Amino acid sequence: MNENNLIPNLDYVSSSGVYRTPFTLIIFVEFCISSLIIIFLNLWYINSLYYSITGDKFIDLSFSSEWWYWLLLPLNIFGNIFLFFVITLGISKIIYSILILFGPPKEGFFKKDSKEWKYLHRRYWTIFLPIWLARALPLPWSDIFVYRVFGVKVGKSVVIYEGYIDPEFIEIGNDTMTSLHVCIFSHLIYHDFMFIKRVKIGSKCIISAHSMILPGTVLKDEAILGANSYTKINQILESKLIHTGLPVMRSFVPKSIKESKDKVNNN
Repeated sequence: MNENNLIPNLDYVSSSGVYRTPFTLIIFVEFCISSLIIIFLNLWYINSLYYSITGDKFIDLSFSSEWWYWLLLPLNIFGNIFLFFVITLGISKIIYSILILFGPPKEGFFKKDSKEWKYLHRRYWTIFLPIWLARALPLPWSDIFVYRVFGVKVGKSVVIYEGYIDPEFIEIGNDTMTSLHVCIFSHLIYHDFMFIKRVKIGSKCIISAHSMILPGTVLKDEAILGANSYTKINQILESKLIHTGLPVMRSFVPKSIKESKDKVNNN
């Protein structure tokens, strides 16, 4: 059977094709390197606090210690959280750039344990930690910043804080909003094969809660994907319509609140 014939008629889809491999340890490596850099940058400050308590220095550095250094401790902790995020992001970007040289992202249909399969896992695990840290920060735009660093095209005034989005082959237009627990996949796993294709989401789109977008999907400007729905592979959702179904099979024109009330009253 031609492998490409499997693509249009999949009987099920995966929620994620990325699983743990030995390369998952890259998260531990990124964490350790970032932590060591943070400790080194704060060595003088830690030494000062230690000296103010004991009168001794665990490292002989030429500086004085002041009591008001303790007042800076909350600011130091808060600043180091953001600094840790920035350092981790930089390290991940360097590793990601090296991986791209050996296994650049490609669209297509690939067998299990192929070069493309292995390097997709390696790239995704490299990006995992900075995205997780961005979601943990009290800044709703930080994850958008991370996605942009790794090449995802995200427009202005976009909301993606509460969903999962693949970090490759995704385009999102301006003023688009995603809701709770949304998944946008540019890849999926089917038995021993992996399919990758770009997802394009236009401007002013709405992706409702608990919905899923599969590879190759195109949402035209102002399209709406209804709650608890998922798209087919390579499906095109037309503009200014609400699309629903498992998978999407129905589309209808949005009604105003007044029109909805009138319909209820007439019934």
